[in-house]
Amino acid sequence: MSDWISETLYDNGTLINKLGIKDKAQLAQKEFEITAQREIFLLDQRLKINSINDLNKIHEFLFSPLYDWAGKLRPGNFAKGNTVFFDYSRFSYAQEDIDHILLMQRKKRNLETKDYAELMDLINYMHPFREGNGRSTRLFLQCYAYQHGQLIDYPLSNDGLIAALNEADTDKIAELIRLEIP
Repeated sequence: MSDWISETLYDNGTLINKLGIKDKAQLAQKEFEITAQREIFLLDQRLKINSINDLNKIHEFLFSPLYDWAGKLRPGNFAKGNTVFFDYSRFSYAQEDIDHILLMQRKKRNLETKDYAELMDLINYMHPFREGNGRSTRLFLQCYAYQHGQLIDYPLSNDGLIAALNEADTDKIAELIRLEIP
């Protein structure tokens, strides 16, 4: 295990947190409660998405009550299961690609689920943070959708979406999310 990863964990594998919670289930519950309240607040603010750097701000806002590294890009390479994420030393290339797509999409009148799926896939592969990438990305895209007069309806279960993201299957991701006009 990389030093930077082990430095974020208690001996039992629970993420080191500001609340001193060492039980994984208890931390997961507290994380859910805190981030859910903060997500609602940000959605009410109609946060404007200008670049991928806004994802850092979202992550920091959601997770700063819990983690010192909230909003900070991971300082090393990372894998979960069989999925190896983007090399951290090349983040500037991923950020440039994502910002280019955001710029090109601004020119479109209406975005399709495939547009959001492409962004979701790229951000997932980049996997910029130690943890909390999924929640931050979904909120980032929801705020972005508001700017296009749309809402994203994500599936109730994450399992299919996670599988599609792990396979980088943007067609499947696009099938799993629905767009609504508020």
